[in-house]
Amino acid sequence: MAYASQLGYEGVHMSAHRLSLQKTAWGGRAESAILTPQRGRGSLCHVVALPAQGGTRGSGSAGSKARRSWSEAGARWLATAALHFSVWRCRMGREARKRVDPLEKEQPDYNLNVLPLLLPARPGNGAKEYSVTDKLWRKTVYWARYHERVLHGSVSRFGQGTITGKVAVLGGGSFGTAMAVHVARKGNSVSLLLRDDIVCDFVNKRHINPKYLSEYNLPKCLQAHIDPAEALADCKVVIHALPVQASRRALESFAEHVPRGVPIVAVSKGLEIGSQRMMCDLISEALQRTHEENPVVVVSGPSFAKEIMDQRPTSVVAASSDLEAATHVQKLLMSSYFRVSTTDDVVGVEVAGALKNVLAIAAGICEGLGLGMNSMSALICQGSAEIRWLATAMGGRPETLAGLSGIGDILLTCYGNLSRNRTLGVRLGRGEPLQDILGSSGGVTEGVFTARLVVELADRHRVLLPVLTSVARILNGEVLPRKAVFEVLSLPPLEESA
Repeated sequence: MAYASQLGYEGVHMSAHRLSLQKTAWGGRAESAILTPQRGRGSLCHVVALPAQGGTRGSGSAGSKARRSWSEAGARWLATAALHFSVWRCRMGREARKRVDPLEKEQPDYNLNVLPLLLPARPGNGAKEYSVTDKLWRKTVYWARYHERVLHGSVSRFGQGTITGKVAVLGGGSFGTAMAVHVARKGNSVSLLLRDDIVCDFVNKRHINPKYLSEYNLPKCLQAHIDPAEALADCKVVIHALPVQASRRALESFAEHVPRGVPIVAVSKGLEIGSQRMMCDLISEALQRTHEENPVVVVSGPSFAKEIMDQRPTSVVAASSDLEAATHVQKLLMSSYFRVSTTDDVVGVEVAGALKNVLAIAAGICEGLGLGMNSMSALICQGSAEIRWLATAMGGRPETLAGLSGIGDILLTCYGNLSRNRTLGVRLGRGEPLQDILGSSGGVTEGVFTARLVVELADRHRVLLPVLTSVARILNGEVLPRKAVFEVLSLPPLEESA
């Protein structure tokens, strides 16, 4: 109880994710909240919203104002106490994991920006020549060094990667927090735009995000804001990490504060329901800017937020029609443990990043049903082919789907235990109702939303997607998970998906 005792909240026992006292700073209506006891799933309190000042009859009386002020103060104190308890619980969990998993406490000692040393030249005195493995490795390193000199003029790759100026990160979820910390570790000034003023105060005072990745300390050069004007003022790069389905409304509400001429880095993966827009188009439409005014760079690839925080080796792709902007973002994000490639195939990167979430649900369903790795691997193989079919039909390139943003991200999301979409599939396979799963999950599961668009896109582009369509049928309640999996596996094998 060291952390809780230090903060004076040793007796607090409540679940922070049930507290939603928020100051809606993005154009919404501000509300206060009170907490009342509740029996239920792991929570001893729940929130009852109170209307904003001026929204109730008789609000002008001094007595009602005083009562409301005391209620707001009490609710705020309890919400902050619950956040402290949540942080303490996460940190105790990490300390326990360190005792059994040495990787939890291991500090990285590598630098991905330093090329391997070139093997010495072959001796010319008749001594024994290189083995074939040494010869091939020497050729590999020689080619890499030649490639770097041609592109960058130096073998010290991206040593000048620090951007002069502020970087604004929109959204304080798991990946938004991880990207903000990653950029701040390189010495950049970072502003993190949040919605909850209590969480914002907590981040600035304790340098901890109490809602996501709270077992990690945040750099001192990272500051949280709830005012978009403050967060975006004088920024040189904007990193967009808001949930896809909430992006348009949020961006429209503070579009006037986004500086022109700065690149927008989209790290959210998914397609917008209704418009079927990819993030590169959605952001430009919401801001009412052209790609020339604010070039959009989509960053995708196998990258769990927790492993970025742990500084594990990570490789992603920056995709944009503006290669200068993509290179700018590459230099911003490259570090000793974070590698960034570039491409201009935005469609391939975005479609793969969105649809792999749907495929991860299918993989989780296989595990939840206990069907084994054979069937799961067969389903993932078929689903990967379906993603390639749709992406190429929409204008993407097949080779993109064979790279980091394609098969790399698919493998991570389908097999990794940290994937929210895979976890949702596992629980569906075990028979839990979808609404209960969504109500208890700690983040946004984009695959649920994207699955609804799969059938529409498949119909428009005349592509058959049996695995991805079956996931949509399961989420719509049209078929049970077990029946859907066996229906897909019983389809005739096609040469194209072998």
